[in-house]
Parts: sequence; structure tokens; C-alpha cells
Amino acid sequence: MNIYEFKKNSLANVIIQFTEFKGKKLLDLRIYYDAGKNKEDWRPTTKVITISRGLIPKLKEGIDKALAEWEKEGAC
Repeated sequence: MNIYEFKKNSLANVIIQFTEFKGKKLLDLRIYYDAGKNKEDWRPTTKVITISRGLIPKLKEGIDKALAEWEKEGAC
């Protein structure tokens, strides 16, 4: 199930989704590329981060810290 999607660049999107592998529920952050055959033809790359759902709070904590540092540097 797709949770969120955003453009990485003109040819790639990042899709955040829940998946399941060997009975374990996971969160995937995967890059999809435009295969160019039609407007809806996006295919996954091998570039992926997959974590267990229990680690989502740690991922959020890390992203929050990265944003705070980014803002301190005036980069936003």
C-alpha cells in the first residue's frame, strides 16, 4: 500500500509504502523510474531502504534531527 510519493527528479519518484516479506511487515522507501512506455509506466529500481515497522519512530527521529540541523544552517 502506497503511503506517500514525491518527485526525486524529472525521471524518478520516491514511493513510501508498506510491504510484507516472509510474514514481516516492512516500510519501503524505493526509487521508481519512468520506463517511458506510457504515462503510468513507473518501475522500481534496486535502490531501496526497507525497515521493520518498529523502526519507523527511529527513522522519523533521524529525519527530524536532520531537518533541525538543515534549518540551523539556514538551508531551508
